[in-house]
Amino acid sequence: MDPNRVASPTAGNTADALPLSQLLSPGRIYMGLSKGLRKTITSIAEPLSSTRSDWDVFESAKAQISGTKKLPSSHEPRNLMNIPPELHVVILQCLDFGDILHLRRTCKYWYNFVTPQLIQSIWGREAFRAILTRHCKVCMRFCPKGATRLCTTPLDPGYPLSSRCVSCTVKARDGTFRLGRTVMLSNSVEYCICRWCGWPVTGTSGSVEYRQFHKICYKKYFLGKLAFFFVRWFHLFIGIVAPALCWHYFRRDKMVLVPTIMAFLMMWLGVFLIGIQPIRVRFYLRDLLIELIILGLWVAPVYSISKRFKDGTNPSQATQATIVFIGLNMLFRLLNVMGNIVFLCRYDWTKHHVPGISTWDRITGPILMVLVMWTWPQCIERTSPRHFPISTVTIGGV
Repeated sequence: MDPNRVASPTAGNTADALPLSQLLSPGRIYMGLSKGLRKTITSIAEPLSSTRSDWDVFESAKAQISGTKKLPSSHEPRNLMNIPPELHVVILQCLDFGDILHLRRTCKYWYNFVTPQLIQSIWGREAFRAILTRHCKVCMRFCPKGATRLCTTPLDPGYPLSSRCVSCTVKARDGTFRLGRTVMLSNSVEYCICRWCGWPVTGTSGSVEYRQFHKICYKKYFLGKLAFFFVRWFHLFIGIVAPALCWHYFRRDKMVLVPTIMAFLMMWLGVFLIGIQPIRVRFYLRDLLIELIILGLWVAPVYSISKRFKDGTNPSQATQATIVFIGLNMLFRLLNVMGNIVFLCRYDWTKHHVPGISTWDRITGPILMVLVMWTWPQCIERTSPRHFPISTVTIGGV
């Protein structure tokens, strides 16, 4: 859920007080060149002043640059590197902060020429500080909206260029965005972290039912819980019919009768333990052991019944139906085993929502998410701390 695609929050200070556009352009009349210099250029198009003291800032900058070539004569062609430094300043006025930083990294000349003091003298102290705080220190993207970047303070290292955009923070996965927690963005509003995708729930993108879900994310989560409800009842039906068919048609076969009775009892033991445990707690290791025991108990009946297919005679429809129900039961148990293993490994289901992930993560992420929703989808909203009651929250951090 990229915050750049959602509406700004309806409450709080949604607009920054300082101007976001560049204060200067090539046609501006007044231009400050340094902190102590207050000279005036009548127009960019007019001839430059012949007084050398007017451009001492450029001469001093040029003297510090090693390997600067002599300016070409009037009949020689000029390029970006040998034009007068005055025009370099005019070029800098036409660039934004990110482009200026990229220009500084091209060569030693631009790195020494485009100093922070020069940029501050061009844009002004307050505007320069506002521009720095509105840029991401990682990707250098300009984030004018307060809900698209983290809040930064003078105590942060590198201030004022110490803020990060939401995308880079999600990609860093350094614990800044944690499920069930809130984070304060630059508009001084605290937002919850979506329990489905791990992005902040900003603006009007929040769900009406739960504060800690986006609208789209909650629809997916609700459909997953609904599918889990019907699948579990179908699984319980399979778990009853499969042993019942074995007891009816293969009651004389001890390899079928004894394991199916034990598997049936273990199934109801698991249902009983899940029913009496706290709603917020789930013991994945215990559930994994029960599922493995039940899955192992069904191996002997399958082996005994499958020997009837090797006699060369066509098995009866009752035998075929029994094999089908046993196969479905074992398939569901196998998926439960895989899902509990995923939970024991502490899989983070928000991982495949991180921008710029590898192709392998794009493929395996949805598969593991299906196993999570198959085994226990309530873990998404019951992961500590739990979601807030509906009666105590409103959307947008109001």
